[in-house]
Amino acid sequence: MAYSTTGDETRPDGRISDEPTLQLRAATRALRLHLDELPVVFHHAGPADQFLAEVAFPLARQRYACAESLIGAGFGGTVVGALARSLLEDGLRWQWIAQAADERRPSLLGSMLDERNRILSCLEDSDASCPILARWFAPFYAISDMTGASLPWLSAPSVPTAADLLDQFLAQPELPHAGPPTTSGTSPGQLLASARSMLTLSGLRGAVMVLEHAGHGNLLGLQSSLTRDGVAGADLRPDHEALFLHVAAVGVTVTLLGVCIAAPASWPEEVEQQAFLTDTLRLTTDVASAATVIHGLRSTRTTPPRTSRTKVQPREARLRPQALLSHEALLPDINSAEDVIAATEAYSRYRNSWFINPHSQTKPKLVNVLAYLGTYSTFETVMATYDGPSAVTATFAARMLLEEAARFTWLSHHPADGPPSDEELTARSTRYFDQWRAREKKTLGALVSNGVPQAVAARLLQLPENVIQGPQEITKGREPLPRIEAMLRLMGAPYPEPGWLVVAYSLLSQVTHSTPIGYLHMVRQRSGQPHIGDISPEMLALTLDAACLSSAELLGMSTAILTGGSQKAIDYAVGLRRRALEVHDTARMVHGLD
Repeated sequence: MAYSTTGDETRPDGRISDEPTLQLRAATRALRLHLDELPVVFHHAGPADQFLAEVAFPLARQRYACAESLIGAGFGGTVVGALARSLLEDGLRWQWIAQAADERRPSLLGSMLDERNRILSCLEDSDASCPILARWFAPFYAISDMTGASLPWLSAPSVPTAADLLDQFLAQPELPHAGPPTTSGTSPGQLLASARSMLTLSGLRGAVMVLEHAGHGNLLGLQSSLTRDGVAGADLRPDHEALFLHVAAVGVTVTLLGVCIAAPASWPEEVEQQAFLTDTLRLTTDVASAATVIHGLRSTRTTPPRTSRTKVQPREARLRPQALLSHEALLPDINSAEDVIAATEAYSRYRNSWFINPHSQTKPKLVNVLAYLGTYSTFETVMATYDGPSAVTATFAARMLLEEAARFTWLSHHPADGPPSDEELTARSTRYFDQWRAREKKTLGALVSNGVPQAVAARLLQLPENVIQGPQEITKGREPLPRIEAMLRLMGAPYPEPGWLVVAYSLLSQVTHSTPIGYLHMVRQRSGQPHIGDISPEMLALTLDAACLSSAELLGMSTAILTGGSQKAIDYAVGLRRRALEVHDTARMVHGLD
């Protein structure tokens, strides 16, 4: 088979792929090109939940394309896992909505009010402020009412959480695969059932945990980039690439089919629906089949289904008045992130002024190698994607950097009463590594207890033989890491409002979890029409701000450790920090935090 557009010669990473991986990449590209052919339809002045439904698939399609474009790019491998995780959440959400569309589609409105409520609570709990909150709540309102103050909004329920949707999916009886799709007598509902069957992987709950590791940018997630022949922190090991692309393909397809059922008016009249959807399912099946050969998680369920508890969720009883906007309170889309971009480019040039080879150091620890190379790779993802149709990728990468920077800040911080003792630093380090050892053990257990053979599950988590693994014992009665909010507040301690990073994390999460608020920050008005994938200036400024501040912390710290605290490394860290603060000084005027 020829791979003229997807083969190794088209991938910048320089690695040599085996035949199953090449087949997977060809199938992934074929599905992407097919999905790109579907025009987008919007209805002006329609119900708000209809507009949110109409943007759901184009935004999912965009994330799928972003994931595919990062394969073999030489950077950003773990970001693919984060994108795949969001597509899985989208697919679970839309297959749930499609089961009772008239009742459940309005829950998008209730969920948006809930997210506004949570952001307000986060601001209050974090002692933070944001004078342009209306821009965060309704960055795009040109087509439909986004105030939240009308009866359809106030009476709407909420979409269940991602965890509840997964529980419900796993509780349903196993769906038999419908066989090869045909072009006759196949409704969107029947195709949806077939697409859902491709997610009935043995050990799906454990597989979701592997996706979560990548999505949170932690040590286990970065280990997805450890290969025999690649650069640590850059590209993906083949089995994790296969798992991520499998889930991403099924997620985007289930989203499309769910939207077809929940918002039938969104289908373009010039496209024959049955033929297009049938081809979509066939191409998705090709991706799933090629991926299964590599990751080994077969489409079987050996455990009995659980009792489903997932229903339409009532909203929180206390809705804060600020969650509702008047038309007069809406702010126009006139902000600009140009100065933030200029400062970020200056930061990036300085970042590139010095590079060390961590493997040339004397017995470097894996965690430090991954912190350095992983940060380099993830920040490179931000810089390669922030200014184009892949801008959503930059937000995913920035959130990953922010999480890991908060963890490293906690690991190394000095209390006000003086530097920590060696014993205290050792205790923190033990808690850090125990967290991931316990998480890995839990993931292995979830895979095995849900039908994955022990050998297959162990292979999915096993490190390459060229990686020296540290101790695997877990401290008895271990103490878990602090909550991410506490570590973010610690990282924000030097700022006027230390809790601003907690709010920043919540706002970035709107995009990474594909909430209705996140949808609106990826749509902008152009010549009277909504443009999918255009990031709002507020979200872009926050993305670049978080990416620079976080990468400065991680690169500064890991460089100093890997070079034994050399003066050059210390000077480099100071330079990174100063330029990151210059980015922050411009960004805070756009995103409104701190």
